[in-house]
Amino acid sequence: MTGVAFGPAEWRAIAPFALVAIGGMAVLLYEVFAAERPPTARILWLSQIGLAAGLVATILLWGRNEAAFGGTFALDGIALFSNLVFLLAASLSLFMAQGYLEMIHVRAREFYPLVLFATSGMMIMGAARDLIVLFLGLEIMSVASYVLAGIHRRDPASGEASLKYFVLGAFATCFLLYGIAALYGATGATSYSGIAAGIPSAPRLALLGGLALLIVGLGFKAAAVPFHFWTPDVYQGAPSAVTALMAVGVKAAAFAGLARLFLSGLASLYVDWAMVVWWLAVLTMTVANVLAIAQRNVKRMLAYSSIAHAGYLLVAIVAGTPRGGAAVLFYLLTYAFMTLGAFGVVIALGASGDANEMIEDYQGLGDRRPLLAGAMVIFLLSLTGIPPLAGFVGKLYLIEAAVNAGYFWLSLAVVLNSVLAAYYYLAVVIAMFMRDPVKPVPAWERRPYLSFSLLVATVGTIYFGVFPSHALDFARLSFHSIVR
Repeated sequence: MTGVAFGPAEWRAIAPFALVAIGGMAVLLYEVFAAERPPTARILWLSQIGLAAGLVATILLWGRNEAAFGGTFALDGIALFSNLVFLLAASLSLFMAQGYLEMIHVRAREFYPLVLFATSGMMIMGAARDLIVLFLGLEIMSVASYVLAGIHRRDPASGEASLKYFVLGAFATCFLLYGIAALYGATGATSYSGIAAGIPSAPRLALLGGLALLIVGLGFKAAAVPFHFWTPDVYQGAPSAVTALMAVGVKAAAFAGLARLFLSGLASLYVDWAMVVWWLAVLTMTVANVLAIAQRNVKRMLAYSSIAHAGYLLVAIVAGTPRGGAAVLFYLLTYAFMTLGAFGVVIALGASGDANEMIEDYQGLGDRRPLLAGAMVIFLLSLTGIPPLAGFVGKLYLIEAAVNAGYFWLSLAVVLNSVLAAYYYLAVVIAMFMRDPVKPVPAWERRPYLSFSLLVATVGTIYFGVFPSHALDFARLSFHSIVR
């Protein structure tokens, strides 16, 4: 067994996620050893400092293109770009949670450290160039997410969500581990470069078996059909601030890992996995959009929406080109703003003892809370793919990548599903502006942190739709800098 030198490259590679993890441990220790219970605002800002440290490290290391720990961990554009998405999701989710947790009577001190630990796991997944490292990051993220889903201990729905997520997550992890074992047995390596080098001489049956098991394991985290059954129940039962983090951060981590693994390590097996992922993409977007039409609970509807967007992202993976990889990165960025914003509106409309999550609860919102209703319209139209919002540009880039790769019918499926999705998104818009309220709209409470989150999400959704060029260029450069 050969040792791995721990030099400057290794320190640079681990700096972003290590600072976030250290921030989580610092917050946890501060809460435990504080003389008296510290105010939540102080804990929030300590947590934000940990995330900011990870962001500063990411920015300072931008432009690096190197590998560490024997080539198993990358410090390249994909890792750094995905770090921005993870840190954005975590930061806005923490701001949304401030005040919301007190409203639903959650007093758990471990909430903020768990968010930071989950974020550090996401960052490891985005930089992994080895299946063992990918598994390590996934488990760090998943264990923290299981606890966060059940953080509202007095709510049976939250406990049920946590248990379902844990049981099904453990089941999917077994598939992933068996897939890793099969690929190791076939190629004699777990690193992406080693797998790529061993594929030509590897037993084909073992290769295809390992590939199938990996698709199942990672498809669960991406919430792709038919591995999506956990998503609506978990998203609905978990506290909304946790759901926002899961809908954006967990999904982004899954696709960052998928993009690097399939477009780099398994690129030589493209002919074998492309058609499988093609069907997964079509089934995921179509089944999710059809089922979303029947939903009356807004959180559950957004859960199916999240599944549908996983299908759109799989389209770029199917393209199998650097253009497709860049499309994944850019779409994850735009998806973060519009999805976090939509869940932020759900949080803002909630009241103590009444979550106000049904579509009927949104009736008359345009008259009573016009700014909140206007923000929700922007997020829903962006999720639909209406120009000139960020969701339109993101989908356009996904479609362009698929068309350039020769997948015209798959691109047409994206367009048709976007039209189908407009039905249930516009149902909420109609309820807000064209229906009389069935019950009083909760009075606006002063929640400066939530207001700030909604403002950031709204500005990001509009800005990256009107001025997408810089982010698109960053996404292209980031994926083209992939360490092979």
